[in-house]
Amino acid sequence: MAPPFPLDRIRNIGIIAHIDAGKTTVSERILYYSGKEHRMGEVHEGNTVMDWMEEERKRGITITSAATTFPWKGCRFNLIDTPGHVDFTAEVERSLRVLDGGVVVFDGVAGVEAQSETVWHQADRYHVPRLVFVNKLDRMGADFARVVEDIRQRLAPGGAPCVLPMALPVGREADFHGIVDPVRRIMLRFEHGDRGRTVVEEKVPPGMSDAVEAARARIVEIAAEHGDDAATQKFLEGGDLSEEEILAGIRRGTLSRAVIPVFCGAALKDIGIQPLLDAVAAFLPSPLDAGEVRGHDPEDLAKTVVRKPDRKGPLSALVFKTFSEKHGDLVYLRVYSGTLRRNDQVFNPGKDKVERVGQLLRMHANHREPVEEAGPGDIVATLGLRFTATGDTLCPRKDPVLLEAMRFPETVMSLAIEPRSSADRDGLADALGRLAKDDPTFTARIDEETGQTVISGMGELHLEVLVNRLTRDFGVAAHVGKPRVAFRQTVGGTARGEAVFERMVGEKRQFARVVLEVFPGDGRDHLTPGLAKLPPVLRNAVRSGIRSSEQGGCGLGYPCVNVGCRLLDATVHPSDATEAAFEAAASQAFGEAFDRGGAILLEPVMSVVVHSPEEFLGSVLGDLQRRRAVIESIENPGPGLRVVRGAVALAEMFGYSTSLRSVSQGRAGFSMEPRAYAPVPPDRARGMIL
Repeated sequence: MAPPFPLDRIRNIGIIAHIDAGKTTVSERILYYSGKEHRMGEVHEGNTVMDWMEEERKRGITITSAATTFPWKGCRFNLIDTPGHVDFTAEVERSLRVLDGGVVVFDGVAGVEAQSETVWHQADRYHVPRLVFVNKLDRMGADFARVVEDIRQRLAPGGAPCVLPMALPVGREADFHGIVDPVRRIMLRFEHGDRGRTVVEEKVPPGMSDAVEAARARIVEIAAEHGDDAATQKFLEGGDLSEEEILAGIRRGTLSRAVIPVFCGAALKDIGIQPLLDAVAAFLPSPLDAGEVRGHDPEDLAKTVVRKPDRKGPLSALVFKTFSEKHGDLVYLRVYSGTLRRNDQVFNPGKDKVERVGQLLRMHANHREPVEEAGPGDIVATLGLRFTATGDTLCPRKDPVLLEAMRFPETVMSLAIEPRSSADRDGLADALGRLAKDDPTFTARIDEETGQTVISGMGELHLEVLVNRLTRDFGVAAHVGKPRVAFRQTVGGTARGEAVFERMVGEKRQFARVVLEVFPGDGRDHLTPGLAKLPPVLRNAVRSGIRSSEQGGCGLGYPCVNVGCRLLDATVHPSDATEAAFEAAASQAFGEAFDRGGAILLEPVMSVVVHSPEEFLGSVLGDLQRRRAVIESIENPGPGLRVVRGAVALAEMFGYSTSLRSVSQGRAGFSMEPRAYAPVPPDRARGMIL
């Protein structure tokens, strides 16, 4: 067996961006230049490696995150290419949770877009160091300096973190033909004859010397600020830093997330990819740099458990994705400590189940390479796990740990679905269950009033893709209704509820008494302290009863959000206490308290960004205002172009794409992303009560 790969040479990175920033094209060039692939896949030709699903190639967009592993100059890169469309933001969320670094791709024309901000803040939430790659600088209207300033103003206000250009473009738009490395004071030209594989070093073009020296001076200043004491002292005494000292200082700044190095290129023209890979190796963290991971003791959640990236330590691994196949689930996981081997028995503390690991696989999109074991920093997939789902931890039973799982946004859109024939009924239920296990932002439920199956997701495209999977992957034919907004409800104030469940079942008496308090929530778990007073077997019963009410069994009949709950009191008769009794009592107490607190109907509100030629601005604004939109800003990114930013209720945006094309003669475009749930205006709430 080959010796373990050195941890300090592993890089776990993700490519993240707004849709159409060129993310997958960047990934395809990376695979080609690293030698992993011997041809370049093209999105417009439908032959990309990373977008391997039929649906992705047909639509020309990334739908599911894809993982691969490749070598680069003595390093091993584990790369995850993520979707850019807002409907598939869960794929970004779960990928960032297990990555050590990220490359954020920006369109050199559009700059910071709606989903750019979302993925940036997701990376902030998981403390992920990152680089920036400004792409598509060969397009008309591309402006590297403007995009850098846009990033500074909107994503790093006040100069924190420092957005630092470490490459400069040579030429503009169609004349863009290379980049300058200010640290080494050289120009890099990428040979067109071999698709950019050969990189030629040349002198800095005449007329760029002042810009290069200014950029280098800023890089040296930042490197000295974040470098070691010797480098800082050398700089303060007026000395110039060596290339090694500069790179070491920028690396330290990047790892601490105080510096964001910025690179540039045009992936479709094969420019700028190799320097980006060098930067990933130089500046982004290894598993050793990422350091220890912290979790909780499953038996005492207040107790912190630490796992260091040590192959000889106890196993800790986090499942970040599952993919249903005909013969079982393909489970993707990141190993943080210990060693995972084929046929190992592992413990899932969240499910309280012991699982046996089948094959271990190193993934290359949808291709699989069997491996015997995986250690810290490895991202692999496995077959054979029956109970494990996204967010679950795998560890030894004798030394358990519960790692922090991902948090996913609430669904915003629903539609009714029913089998075309009775023969499809069982198949539909099974397929929906497997899709819901794969995708945490997809749910399926039975509407109690109509008996219909209602599926919910993040948008029209999300639901359309999943319905197509039903037919293509599971062979289930179904009738589908029109999309509708997924309303929610919250509680207006603090209130108490008490319920007693007492019933004879056969000759056995079942008894439970539960007193709960509900209040406007803050996202924290307030139940655990109260539950600690109950026997362990009854804790899950109380949680289950509350969850059943939260999913639409109280108030206005919609699922609940932002509702806090405390267990104030419970009466346990040892001989009569059953799980069923406590689940029923908790459900009734929650419903009573919620009704007393007062239900507030909520609707999803979206952040919307519209790019429009200036001549159509009036029509665009008028159309948005008719849809109850709140206009927050109108920007002028370039001659003849306006960018409108605002907030609008999702219920008002059905058919907006067609309307926008109509008022702008097809020249305007828009993007949306979920912002929050907000109260429905009283005049519109009438008639929406279930």
